[in-house]
Order: sequence, then structure tokens, then C-alpha cells
Amino acid sequence: MTAVKKAVLITHGGDGPQNADHASGTLAELGYELDWRMPDQGSTLPKVDESIAVTVIYGGGKPADEKDWYTDHYPWLHAEIAFAKDCVARGVPTVGFCLGGQIIAHGLGSIIGPSPQGHAEFGYYELTPTDAGKGFIPDNFRVTQAHYHGFSLPDGATLLARTDAFAAQAFVFGKTTYGFQFHPECTLENFQRWQEKDQSLYEREGSQTRKEQDALAQDAHASQAKWLEQFLHDLVGPA
Repeated sequence: MTAVKKAVLITHGGDGPQNADHASGTLAELGYELDWRMPDQGSTLPKVDESIAVTVIYGGGKPADEKDWYTDHYPWLHAEIAFAKDCVARGVPTVGFCLGGQIIAHGLGSIIGPSPQGHAEFGYYELTPTDAGKGFIPDNFRVTQAHYHGFSLPDGATLLARTDAFAAQAFVFGKTTYGFQFHPECTLENFQRWQEKDQSLYEREGSQTRKEQDALAQDAHASQAKWLEQFLHDLVGPA
């Protein structure tokens, strides 16, 4: 009997199966065993082998400045970067959202840090697809954002989308490694939780007001959920 393939889901800040999201929900529907790991809470990471069908690295509430990626201030970052690099090297489909995208990008040689202009994105922002991203990123596509750090485009990667404030919003490396600065996995309920939790983001240049966010929320969450479901179907298919 063939063992069920695993989807390794790496979360931060105590998030996990208790917080439903579109990525884990879609992968469960596709028949994958969900293997939740929380390295910043003390979880170890599994050995990268043929049992892993896909790795998804989620965002986190405390972004690390570039200097912290080279110190022991966030020891779990080193483990996640090494794990992501191993997944990429072995051809395991690997996807990162926000901090997760930064972790993948850093492993590929990218620089991580705040916007040079001090901008943040908190709310729902329209992506501008590059020529390479047309067809992959829909027109007029608004996505959930909650960050003030970003990544540079790794060498050898293809840029797929940008926004006015952040030049790199989505990239693909090879055929199965994707880094996203945005949060297509985020549900409306999870974003509403962030609205209450991340009050300081409202004070940053570029963040939308609560009223602006609420006006855009329903349509953005519906369209990004549909897009992410199709993306994961195309990337890994049924287990």
C-alpha cells in the first residue's frame, strides 16, 4: 500500500491547524496528509525525503531585519532556511507566503529588509504582473498584505509581480519554487484577527485605513482563495 504523501506546513507565532487557511484547506481536499511544524515554538523539521509532496512556509508576526538573519537572535530561521534550501535542491515543490517567501528568497541569496522609503502594506493591494507573470497573475488582482519588509529578486529567479511600494511581490525559481510577499492563503476571519492584533501597522506609511480594508475585503478574499486553489491544483495536483 502506497503511503499518503505529506504536505509540510511551517507556521509561526502559534498559528496552526486551529486557524483555517486556504492553503491547508486546499491541500487537505487534494488528499495530502498535513504535517504542521512550528519551529519558532520549538518544533523540529522533518528530513527531506520522498514522503514530502510539498512544503508551504507561512508568514510571521515579527519580521527579522537583515542583520538578524546572520545571528542567533532567531535560531529557528537558520533551520527553516536550511530546510527550504534542501527542499528546493531536491525538487520538492516549495511555496512561501510573506515571511515564508522571504525565507525561500534568502536561501537563494536574496537580501531581506524594510522598504527603503519606510513603506508598509497592510490591507488589500493590486498586483502588477510582469511580462513573465501575465497569465499567472490575473488582471486587477488584489491580495492580502501585512508587512513592511520585503525581498530582493534572487539570482536565477523570474519576477512575476510587483506593487508600487515593493518591487518584488512574487517570483518563481525553477518550475516548482514560489516566493510570494502577499497572503493568498489568508481568510477573512484571519485578517480580521490581524486587524485587532497588528494595530501598529496602521501607523505606517502606505497602510490602508480600517474603513478602506473593510470595503475591499470580501472581493479580495474571494478572488485570492479561488486563485490559490487553482495554483495548488496546478503545482501538485491530487495526492
